[in-house]
Parts: sequence; C-alpha cells; structure tokens
Amino acid sequence: MARFRRLPLPEVHSALNTVLDAHLAVEAAGLVAVDLYDGCMLYDFDGRRMTLCDLDEYRPGPFTPEADRLPGSSRYMAPEEFVRGSVIDVRTTVFNLGRALRLLLDAGDAEDQWRGTRSRLAVIQEATTPDPTGRFPTVRSLAEAWRTAA
Repeated sequence: MARFRRLPLPEVHSALNTVLDAHLAVEAAGLVAVDLYDGCMLYDFDGRRMTLCDLDEYRPGPFTPEADRLPGSSRYMAPEEFVRGSVIDVRTTVFNLGRALRLLLDAGDAEDQWRGTRSRLAVIQEATTPDPTGRFPTVRSLAEAWRTAA
C-alpha cells in the first residue's frame, strides 16, 4: 500500500478508474460487494494496472444478513454491514467504493494526507455518509460524480 500511495497521481487515478469500471459491471449484473477491501486490489507496478481478485463474496442484491456482522475489513465496511437484518444493496457497494477511493488516494493510513481535490473529497463524503439514503443511489452515479470532479 505504501508503494502504491507514492505513485504519481495519474497512475493512481487510472487504477481507481479500473476499480470503478469493474463495479459498474458488478452493478449491471445485480450483485453487491461484500468483503471489498484493499487486499482485493493488486497493483502491477511493472504493467501499471490494477487487478481485482478474491471477489468470491459478491452476492445478488439486495439481501438481508442473517449474522450480526458481514465479513470484511471494518475500515471499508458500511454501518449496515454490522447490523443483522439490515438491507445490503448497491448503496452499500457505493460506501465500500467510497472508502476504497479515500484510502487509496491518501498518502497515509491516518487519512490525513489527502492527495486529491476538494471536489473529489466531497464525492467521497457523499458516498460514505452513514445513512444509506444520503449516498449516491448507484455505482454509476458515484463513478460519474467522481469523474466529473476530476
């Protein structure tokens, strides 16, 4: 992660676009992300491209968890992923992606070395609001806002 965070911004932006594009396909297939975190994103430094892996937890959505907590890294998880009986849907994926964008475009783990623009930070804040109804309604709307904020 530290090496990725030192990449020039155009390379980071390209990698983030790959993550967003993949999730546009996920959304089109009617699936929602479960257990999406930086370990699912492998960056090939020689080839300068992002690859996604370990995506076995994507599920048809929406769904309601029967456990008290879904699997995943708490740094990336939406609040509803910690509540039995909550609704897990595309807005949950939007939250997960917003956290990925935030963490991958920061220069450090403390999230105090933001490398992006204020407008992109505003997109992330909307994507990661605790109340799902305040988030972007689709991955497509998140991706469009992200790209417009560039």
